[in-house]
Amino acid sequence: MTKFYNFTFLLLIFFLSLFNTVLSQTTSVPYAASNSWTCPTGVTTVTVQCWGGGGAGGGTTAVPDGGGGGAGGAFAQKVLSVTPGNSYSVNVGAAVAGTTGSGSTGNPSWFSTAGTVYAQGGAGGGTNNGAGGVGSSSSSIGDFVWAGGNGAAGTATYGGGGGGGAGTTGIGGATTTSVSGTGTATGGGNGGIGRNASSNGAAGATYGGGGGGDAWPSPRPRWQSHRPGELRR
Repeated sequence: MTKFYNFTFLLLIFFLSLFNTVLSQTTSVPYAASNSWTCPTGVTTVTVQCWGGGGAGGGTTAVPDGGGGGAGGAFAQKVLSVTPGNSYSVNVGAAVAGTTGSGSTGNPSWFSTAGTVYAQGGAGGGTNNGAGGVGSSSSSIGDFVWAGGNGAAGTATYGGGGGGGAGTTGIGGATTTSVSGTGTATGGGNGGIGRNASSNGAAGATYGGGGGGDAWPSPRPRWQSHRPGELRR
């Protein structure tokens, strides 16, 4: 009997196509965190799809400055032989949080081992009008891999938008403004919107959207005149 398993993860998706002989069956199994998968009886081949996590948007400590947006996470797909009864590790790339400094690289997602099927996370955005994270698939492992989209640089008026996540149909969408990059039509999450006020950048969408950069625009004067002879904070 032929069985098809579709495993879905928060930042890692497996489409496990499981083959035997007579009949066909498709099963979808979502994962929201790292775990393990035990190969069922009669299953000998799987097709694994992995999405890496998006990079965090950059922060800022100066006025007026904006942080760069994080890059989208990469996508990897590979057909593997498996053994019934064996247990295989499932690593789901957890989200990364932004700070006032440069954004952290997104966490990778992989199946079995980091050298089997591997989707790298997107690069984080720079701080204080820093560059956006650059999407890449150079360290990803699969029969085919796609890079996440680039994040936008921060400016004096806004934080850069996050790049879109890659997916089964290609690379993630890049952005050059505070608007988020678009994820692929199948599977890739949109990037987060960059801010134009003193606040944190928005988180990217699953799967694999990069985070938007935060912003610290020019403040209003500390003292403002409300009527002649009166000053108020």
